[in-house]
Amino acid sequence: MLLFWAGILFGWPVWATSSAAANEDGDPVPTTLSAAIDLGLDSQILEDSPVLRRWLQNPPNLLEEIRNTPVLPTRLQANFESSSHWRVSLQDLRLVDRLTLSGDYRQSADEPKDRQYGSEIRYFIAPMGSVFNLAPQLGYRVLKQENRSLSGVSYGAFAVLALAPGAADLTGSYSWVAPQEPEEGQATLAEITAAYAISPSFRLSARYSLRNSTLTRESSLGLGVEWIP
Repeated sequence: MLLFWAGILFGWPVWATSSAAANEDGDPVPTTLSAAIDLGLDSQILEDSPVLRRWLQNPPNLLEEIRNTPVLPTRLQANFESSSHWRVSLQDLRLVDRLTLSGDYRQSADEPKDRQYGSEIRYFIAPMGSVFNLAPQLGYRVLKQENRSLSGVSYGAFAVLALAPGAADLTGSYSWVAPQEPEEGQATLAEITAAYAISPSFRLSARYSLRNSTLTRESSLGLGVEWIP
């Protein structure tokens, strides 16, 4: 009985923690839920606990789940900034393993021609369940202001610190935009975002951003809401 519960707590296969029955020829008989009843578990407990039944049938690898469950979920963001800009984005859509896709669109509420958009792919160095993680990012970005524009490949880094995994986190990014035309110069973009979950599906966020290019140099502070699909 003691070994059985140790298996439950530490994720060992239940079948290995209980003594296997044998038939008349001495061959082991596959363990079933009835063995749990034989070990002293009340049948009503099994009936009322689907989680316990699932664990008895297929013990999960808890360590593997913790390491690979993302502390930073896929999220849809809507932000309103102090510089009279609004921004919508999709962040960290998980493609495979540690690879994610992000994209955003930002526009001035006063000057529709003043806008910025782009997308990046990120590959996280540590498992997705890590409290701290770092990812190089590569993408393409367009910056427009009145009759001037700047566009090109963007590259940089993205970092996340999960203060409370799934509930509160800090993220930051810094990237360079290399224009297709060298005479356009180079743009740098920096962002820091703090988010806090108010429900399983919604989070509030605060975001500071800094943009420096031949088109403009500006900083802004924004507040927003995030939806977790």
